[in-house]
Amino acid sequence: MTPADRAAIASCVRESGEMPRACIGTIAVVCAREPGTAREGGDVACSRREAAVWRERLDLALSAFAQRLEAGPRSRLVALQRTWESYAAQKCAFAAEIQPPARAASMQAGCELRETALRAIEIERMTRRQARPGDARPQLHR
Repeated sequence: MTPADRAAIASCVRESGEMPRACIGTIAVVCAREPGTAREGGDVACSRREAAVWRERLDLALSAFAQRLEAGPRSRLVALQRTWESYAAQKCAFAAEIQPPARAASMQAGCELRETALRAIEIERMTRRQARPGDARPQLHR
C-alpha cells in the first residue's frame, strides 16, 4: 500500500457520490494489468494491496464511529466487528475451498478485498450518519 493507493481510493470514494461500491477494484484491477505483474500470484498480491487500503479505512472509520457511541453501543460494536471478522474470514476461505486449486488463492484474495471494502463503506456511512455527542437525539413523540 502506498500513499498513491490511499489517494486513489479516497478520490474515487469522494467522486462516487452514493455509489462507493464502484470503487472496489480501483487499485487491484489496474495493478493486475500492469506490465511486469506476475501471472501466477500477481492478482493475489494486487488484491491484497488494495485490501490493505480498505482495511486502513475500515479501522479508521470504526475508531471514529466508536468514539461517538456511549459505552453500551460501543461494546456491541466491538462484539459485532469481531463476529463480522470471523464471518468474512470463513466466507472467503469457503469461497476458495470450492474453487479449482489453481483459482483458490485468487478467489480468496478477491473475496477478502470485496468484504473488507464493503464493510469499510458501511461503517463510513454509519459514521457520517451518527449524530455527534452533544447533538440532540431523535425523540419518539406520541
